[in-house]
Amino acid sequence: MAKKKKTEAKVITIKELAEEFGAEAKDVRAFIRSLGMKAPATGQEGFGPKAKYEWAEDSKDLAKIRKAWNESRETAEAK
Repeated sequence: MAKKKKTEAKVITIKELAEEFGAEAKDVRAFIRSLGMKAPATGQEGFGPKAKYEWAEDSKDLAKIRKAWNESRETAEAK
């Protein structure tokens, strides 16, 4: 009997978002904070970061960030 492997969703980092948006990572982080969002908790105990700006590819928060970014760019271009 073969064991099924868990397929994990690809993780999207702030660096990848910055490349996708054509912006600097610091600007993307600032934009995310302006939406009232924070870096997701890592769930890691002990030494290391408690939160990182990274999301599963199918994350609702990531979809919200992309939608808000595109809407803000459309508004800026319309001016």
